[in-house]
Amino acid sequence: MMKLTTLLFLTLFSLGVQADGKFAFINAKLLLEQSPQAIAANDQLKAQFGEREQSLRKLAQEIQQMEKTYQTDGAIMSADQKKKAEENIIQNKRRFQFEQQSLKEDLQNRQRELLQEVQVALKDVIQAYGTKHGYDFIFTDTSIAFASSSVNVTQEILKELQK
Repeated sequence: MMKLTTLLFLTLFSLGVQADGKFAFINAKLLLEQSPQAIAANDQLKAQFGEREQSLRKLAQEIQQMEKTYQTDGAIMSADQKKKAEENIIQNKRRFQFEQQSLKEDLQNRQRELLQEVQVALKDVIQAYGTKHGYDFIFTDTSIAFASSSVNVTQEILKELQK
């Protein structure tokens, strides 16, 4: 969609069409980092996945301790004790990898859902702002080679998002 908008914009100017429209741009990255909606989404992720991350860290520390104990006490362990210790370490490493992958997938899915919600909210506010202030186009900064800071409406959009 962004490429189509940029292409249309460039086509208008390359054909010599004089557009008397009102243009502006926004810093999309800044809006996604600083909008209250994005901050709330990040807080929600931390609350939802913080306990699982902490549990995973604890398991990693336990595995490290098992390995350390095995290295220091391995010389005095019987063959049966060594085998049990090795199996325990391997089993816990597998569990860690499974839980880590599961957490990663769950986190990515939830991030995608929340990002989509934030993007919808941003789009609604940007469209309302553009309509209210008579803009014909509001571009994101990633599709613009140059723009005067006077047409940057990012801070105004942030203010609208904070309402």
